[in-house]
Amino acid sequence: MKKIYPLLLDSITPESAALNGFLKDNSLEDLIDTYMGNLLGDKVFSFFQGNLPITVKLCDEPGHITVSPDDETALPRYGNWGKERMLYILSAKEDSSIWIGFKKGLTATDIYERSQSGTILETMNEIGPEEGETFYIRPGVPFRIGEGVRYVEVAQNSPCDFNIGETDQLVEALDFINLNATNPEYVAPEDCLFRMERVAITKPQTIAPDQTESFMAIFNLDNQTSLKVKDLRGYTDISDETCIELDSKFPLALVPHDIQELTITPSQDGDNPTSSFLRIYMCNIPEPPKEEDEEEDEHHHHDCDDEECGCGHHHHDDEDCH
Repeated sequence: MKKIYPLLLDSITPESAALNGFLKDNSLEDLIDTYMGNLLGDKVFSFFQGNLPITVKLCDEPGHITVSPDDETALPRYGNWGKERMLYILSAKEDSSIWIGFKKGLTATDIYERSQSGTILETMNEIGPEEGETFYIRPGVPFRIGEGVRYVEVAQNSPCDFNIGETDQLVEALDFINLNATNPEYVAPEDCLFRMERVAITKPQTIAPDQTESFMAIFNLDNQTSLKVKDLRGYTDISDETCIELDSKFPLALVPHDIQELTITPSQDGDNPTSSFLRIYMCNIPEPPKEEDEEEDEHHHHDCDDEECGCGHHHHDDEDCH
């Protein structure tokens, strides 16, 4: 199988298609089916059963008042993961607002009546977002993005979004909405499934994706500069597979876990080249539950480096990992 390289993308969703190299026009869903743990990381691939665990999107449209359940609610009820998310504000007009959580505790009746009268926003924390701010949205906490805000959203890959301005969706979501007073959060908690870190560089920076548990996403934050991502595993040829540029038009790349080392280089324009970007990756991935036959194998204390010995080591399991 041909080696996989960084993928230039306009978003990271199962339907997103690669924009560069020999994999151009292939969807991420198909690429995961082909490259499995080499793309996602073995632990991520196994725990999420071969599904893309998070999405990364560039957004600039106002939204509804949205709330999502947590995993414990969503998995048995909807057969999907819940949704925690992070927002990074790229730009915001002076009069723009976002709303996160309630200013004071409410009852289910309060929310229902507010929904009917169209006054739910009056009960929520209103914030004037600024460029460079981040917001963590817990499952169960309602939020809304207003006009004039451009942002990057990193979220669990789940369709479980409910518009609580719509009565039928509100009724469906009432038992998992956090009715307590909520202070907006600007930093993800330690147990968040992913990390989103802002990095600024003035010289080439070498990183090793295979030292994390997962693939890595890189989102360029500089409209007038570019990032160069180059594979450094001994290759001397420069192509649209081994070296890609991120700019304001195409700011996003997915770096497969299989890449052992790569260098991110700032734009060479000007006397003091600099680039800043978001580095996004998975963390806190639980170990998949062991199947009964695996537990029996452990009693034999069998050590083996042969992937085809039948001992169950080093393989991908298609069984339910929940």
